[in-house]
Amino acid sequence: MVSRKYVGDYRLENVTDRRGKLKTVPVYRGPLFRFKAENGAVKAAKRRLLLLTALATAALLVTMLLRSELLTRIYIVMPLVLCILPTVLLWMGIYNLLTAGESVRRDQSDRIHNRFAGWSVVLIVLSVFSLTGQIIVYLGASDAGGIPVTVCTIVLLLCGALIFRGKDDLRMEEIPSGQ
Repeated sequence: MVSRKYVGDYRLENVTDRRGKLKTVPVYRGPLFRFKAENGAVKAAKRRLLLLTALATAALLVTMLLRSELLTRIYIVMPLVLCILPTVLLWMGIYNLLTAGESVRRDQSDRIHNRFAGWSVVLIVLSVFSLTGQIIVYLGASDAGGIPVTVCTIVLLLCGALIFRGKDDLRMEEIPSGQ
């Protein structure tokens, strides 16, 4: 389904199918986009974002599997549980990035760049909320058993920050119609 933003990029065409019936299908006629960076820089960015997303996922899973007094507090565990959504959507961005060809449609271009920009910020904010709660607990009473949870949360925060920083390597430019 085409969203309203991209509806002008499609034209309806009548095509006959295998059985000879006339069928109306949308055909993309809008501009195509390519990565602004060199091929080597794009490949390096793909590898880096894949590694960072995998590391963030591992840190999140390890945090959820740990048994700690910290994870009994709702203001610490809830932001970590909510980090599952941005992590899954970052994996969807990785899929879009890895399946992108030399030229992509406008909606694919927006999804590739904006998904990493938006969801990495959400990951950072949720990690900061959880880390703030952990610091409050540490200031009130020492819980040495919570150190691995804090380390994993810091790793999650750093991965989100590095993903946000690496999104600029995925900028796209419109391919001139003559090429």
